[in-house]
Amino acid sequence: MLENLLIIGAVLDICFISLFLLSLKLKDNSIADVFWGMWFVIIAILAYFLGWVTYTSQVVMTLLVSAWGLRLFVNILSKKLPYDWKEDARYARWRKQWTYFKIRSFFQVYVLQWLLMFLVATPILILNLSSWYEENISLTFLGWAIALFGLLYEARADAELAGFIKNKKSGDILTGWLRYFSRYPQYFGESVFWFGIAMIAAQVSILWFIGWIVITILVRYVSGVPLLEERYAGQKNYEKYSEATPIFFPDFSKIQFKK
Repeated sequence: MLENLLIIGAVLDICFISLFLLSLKLKDNSIADVFWGMWFVIIAILAYFLGWVTYTSQVVMTLLVSAWGLRLFVNILSKKLPYDWKEDARYARWRKQWTYFKIRSFFQVYVLQWLLMFLVATPILILNLSSWYEENISLTFLGWAIALFGLLYEARADAELAGFIKNKKSGDILTGWLRYFSRYPQYFGESVFWFGIAMIAAQVSILWFIGWIVITILVRYVSGVPLLEERYAGQKNYEKYSEATPIFFPDFSKIQFKK
């Protein structure tokens, strides 16, 4: 397994360095976000083909992660293309603030993302590279159902937002559909997806819930929710909406059934 991990690590090193060099040419560090999902696709497929045997759980894991990563790649890429590939405002701000920009961006953007990626990807690596374990089909399909629900929930939330943005007027906020139950359904869906992945990997070890824990902390407390909350700070209609709507976990008790 160590040899296969080194091979995967080497492939990803080449990919990350190439992406960093491309970012210097484009003057756009936000391409790191575009390719975030694709790294997991590469990890899942490489680990699958480097493994000695093929279990149902490994096939399910690889297909789920590939679907998640490709969808995320297309979704983020589609947001950049209409704007002539401009650098995201957060990265543009860092470009102005940081001294020794190239060195700092390499370590703070690309190396840090590399480390976080491997932490999140631990269940994929350990399961797909395992040559023998007692497969639990029930656990596999329970994890598959949870992960698929999370994937569809996240995709639906992104689709709703994309449709809203097309007809958005200044000051408008999206409060309907899935955002009626929570303010950031896309991040809740992502957390649920990785919980399902962790359940499949739990056939090897429950330690691999670390991937789900890391991604949930990232989207809830670091790079997801806080950045969007900052964007809406001081907006009266958003403050009113936030008072009645939970930030992360959906409040499905708000569903009203007509008699």
